[in-house]
Amino acid sequence: MSDQDFPSSREELADFMDRLSFSDEPADAPPRLPANEDIMVTTSIRLPLGLHSRLKDLADERRVGVSTLLREWAEAAVAEIDDEDHMISLAEAKRALSRVHPIHRAS
Repeated sequence: MSDQDFPSSREELADFMDRLSFSDEPADAPPRLPANEDIMVTTSIRLPLGLHSRLKDLADERRVGVSTLLREWAEAAVAEIDDEDHMISLAEAKRALSRVHPIHRAS
């Protein structure tokens, strides 16, 4: 066989296939997760280097990883969106208020 342990000729393929075993019995399913556990999914995002560096600094200050920090922030954002008592988030309110120009009154 080749360096990668894959058959590279018809003879090697025949030998490889002869060593395989097949069964009509169903394979064992993986165990079910307990009700309070969730499957963690890996995802990737593209971030500018400066933003990633800042996130790393913030995570280091909190002694957590960047993934943990972002997951906590995402959970908080989703919880805030799902909260029926608030029409907009506090961050959105601050952003809106920062754009309001102060009224200049004549003295």
